[in-house]
Amino acid sequence: MKLREIGIRRYLQVSSGLIIFGLLVEIFTLLWFSPLSFVLFVVVGVTLIGAGILVYLVSLVFAVSSPSNNRA
Repeated sequence: MKLREIGIRRYLQVSSGLIIFGLLVEIFTLLWFSPLSFVLFVVVGVTLIGAGILVYLVSLVFAVSSPSNNRA
């Protein structure tokens, strides 16, 4: 594996972890009946999911296609 592929894989792992953790926070706040639960839903859950999406988009920007050796 090339170093770039490992870096991209790490970005994707971080991105998926943030999104999954954000979804778990949102599920927990939906089951919790309190005015604070809405604030946590919006502030923590949406922020984590948004950060995961941004990390994913950054990983797409930094993804560089490997040069092809089959050029004629």
